[in-house]
Amino acid sequence: MEGLWQSLLELAETFIIPDWSALVAIIPLGLAGIVGLWLAWTAYRYATIGPARRGKRRITPLPPPGLHMPGGSVAPILGATGTALLLGGLVAGGILLWLGLTLLVLALLYWGRVAIRDYEHLDPVSRLPALVHAGPPPGVHIPAPSFRPLLGAIATFALLGGLVASGDPQPAEDVRLPLVVIVSAVILAWALLGWLRDARQEYVETAKADRTGHLEPLRAPGWPKRTLIAWVVLLAVAALYQFGIVPPRSGDVAGGTAPSPGASGAPSAGAAGPEVIAKEIQFLTKELRVPAGATFSIHFVNDDPATVSHDLDIRTPDGKTILQDQPTIAGLTEATYDYGALEGGTYVFMCSIHPIPAMTGTLVVE
Repeated sequence: MEGLWQSLLELAETFIIPDWSALVAIIPLGLAGIVGLWLAWTAYRYATIGPARRGKRRITPLPPPGLHMPGGSVAPILGATGTALLLGGLVAGGILLWLGLTLLVLALLYWGRVAIRDYEHLDPVSRLPALVHAGPPPGVHIPAPSFRPLLGAIATFALLGGLVASGDPQPAEDVRLPLVVIVSAVILAWALLGWLRDARQEYVETAKADRTGHLEPLRAPGWPKRTLIAWVVLLAVAALYQFGIVPPRSGDVAGGTAPSPGASGAPSAGAAGPEVIAKEIQFLTKELRVPAGATFSIHFVNDDPATVSHDLDIRTPDGKTILQDQPTIAGLTEATYDYGALEGGTYVFMCSIHPIPAMTGTLVVE
């Protein structure tokens, strides 16, 4: 009976005095399980939804007359996936950001193509007869339609994006020309000059109509497909150059990218104490040794992208209590952290921004 009572007490202890760190660690798994169950339930509901009909065979519902129902499309799923990867890339950095951006752009282009094809295949709708007249009232000139405002907006967006991208820090030995900004500025100037030319032609035609009394019929312009394709190619080439993809940066080597300045395996010149390098959201050094009872320094190199910040805090052996805190530094920078004296023993150094096993190491004080 005593053994049974002890077993019941131990079972009740897990609920009365839980291990909060273990419970917090499994919260993401619980949330993922709930989301997975909800998605499975939603998929089941969509698979079995439909109007009630007699018999076992399911009848496809028909829309009422005059109501057009678009066909199925995977574009929303691709767009949502691209958005999720883009947001994940903004947090984690690396190739995930560009993969999400590429997938999102392709999904939106595909979605637009599906919408245009669906629009072109709509059944003609009976409308009231259009009023046909000889032209606008005397003294009123109607300008022709134009794609210039759209082209100017696209060029402005590309220029602002290039200005933002050119603000990212670059290694001093490989400072690249902001080619995206230059190409975007040239494209914007081209669009504005074309708009000015169209306005001049409109003015000439209007002045001619005032003299002759005859207004030339307006012509709808064609889609500027070749212009947009040429812009995309130029901006893609400029981006590949400015971001150091083609040609590779001077620090790139075959089979991977070499660390940024100061991110070599040995301590940097003038750096006191051991060195820790953070790269791809992980510490390349997992164990440090420092003398007991004396102050020490650690040279910390953040070799992740500029948007990813890290630090190096000293914690108790269980990793729960911070003994010595340090400020964070942005990616592509480095700093020398000074720490107070510690008693002999084993401690933990960890990044407070990313407290994960990959960014956790052992500090041996002896």
